[in-house]
Amino acid sequence: MCLIAIARNVSRKWPLVLAANRDEFYARPTRPAHPWEDDSRIVGGRDLRAGGSWLALRNDGRFATVTNVRGVGRAEGGPSRGLLVSQFVRGDESPLAYAQSIRGDEYAGFHLIVGDGDLVHCSNSGVVGTIDGLFAISNAPPGAHWEKVDVAREFLAHAIERHDRAEDLASELLKFLATPRGGPIEREVFVALPQYGTRSSTVIVGNLFVEQNHGAEASVDTYVSNGLIFTPWKRR
Repeated sequence: MCLIAIARNVSRKWPLVLAANRDEFYARPTRPAHPWEDDSRIVGGRDLRAGGSWLALRNDGRFATVTNVRGVGRAEGGPSRGLLVSQFVRGDESPLAYAQSIRGDEYAGFHLIVGDGDLVHCSNSGVVGTIDGLFAISNAPPGAHWEKVDVAREFLAHAIERHDRAEDLASELLKFLATPRGGPIEREVFVALPQYGTRSSTVIVGNLFVEQNHGAEASVDTYVSNGLIFTPWKRR
């Protein structure tokens, strides 16, 4: 993922709302969101090269998502950052305990969000903090502030105010995630370069999980799991 926006305890109806884009090389083999054959409790995409995931959700609401980060951590070639996602959703450690157990120097740069009631943000340097309220992050290098983070956070806040139905909110968020703004990567929400771009857009609203997958030829495939297996988070 290269852009993640989260609203935690912002809406009375939906304790968790997430909107995220994963940017990746088109050539990297990927399987879109699906129930996992090796653990049917989990839905999410899979990286077919290393076996991890960029975002995955378990039927009890436990989930994780990750972005790459430029300029920190070890050089590329270590353990896949996507394994941090798959290991968490398969396990039962608390978000904080799991985040504290990660040896960040073993991985290339990342931002990892893990949630199971509490929502914890960690990076190569350790636990950054817990998330409550509006939050957004990208794969900007340390110390850099990218405009698209502000844009995503503000859009999410206003979209939540406009809708009473999860399906309507999800539809508006997916449209936002799939709309190019123009300009440099620092402000672009939907990336479409010749060999690299936004591969998937994912929205979670309560117990609604929707993923749209974007190909190099601008084709779109959509996966929806609506209230059949996911337990909505409760407000804290």
